[in-house]
Amino acid sequence: MFIRTSELWSACARPRSAWSTLYRWARLARLADLSYGEVMRYRRELLDDRAFRAHLARCMTEIDYVFPGAAELYVIVRAAKPKVMIETGVSSGISSAHILRALAANGAGTLHSIDLPNVQEGSTLPQGRSSGWLVPDELRGRWRLHLGESREILPALLDMLDRVDIFLHDSDHSYEGMSREFGQVLPRLPRGGLLLSDDVHLHGAWDEFCTAHGLRPSRIGNFGLTRKGRAA
Repeated sequence: MFIRTSELWSACARPRSAWSTLYRWARLARLADLSYGEVMRYRRELLDDRAFRAHLARCMTEIDYVFPGAAELYVIVRAAKPKVMIETGVSSGISSAHILRALAANGAGTLHSIDLPNVQEGSTLPQGRSSGWLVPDELRGRWRLHLGESREILPALLDMLDRVDIFLHDSDHSYEGMSREFGQVLPRLPRGGLLLSDDVHLHGAWDEFCTAHGLRPSRIGNFGLTRKGRAA
């Protein structure tokens, strides 16, 4: 069950919070077509990675925003074991670091990240820092960082790659920007490939795109995920 004594005591002390947490992870397993045991095992693996968490904690003192779905993203990448993954939007690199940590644990895979620094409101870089600065040096071997506008870089990158196993949108959150990226990437996802997006609550782009293409517009909080080939 991957539950420790300390977690059990915490659950007894705060049952509503514990139930909410268990429900969130069970929902992730169902929506991503993963086993619950596998999901909880990778969640525990991340919690036990003290060196990685300590590094993030030190870095987080310099920024005032978070990526709420970072732990879920780690679990998805660990379980799906993508050979190629693309994300748009990096900023300091919270999502990038979790993806790369999962790829390192998998022992395979490459992450292509596209970023135009300081464009997205609320996630600007600290003074003197560059895109992805908080990604640990030892994880950068599987990383390809592309700086510039997604509308220009993403199509060219897709033309270079044979396939994309997972795509994460976290850049231009306008209706047009999200719809454009989803539309560009979907044909390059294999059957079973994962389409992910942060901040799907902002407007109807996520739900409408998924519905129009026969995908299930699933979400956990504000984090959207759907698998190509899964009926709506």
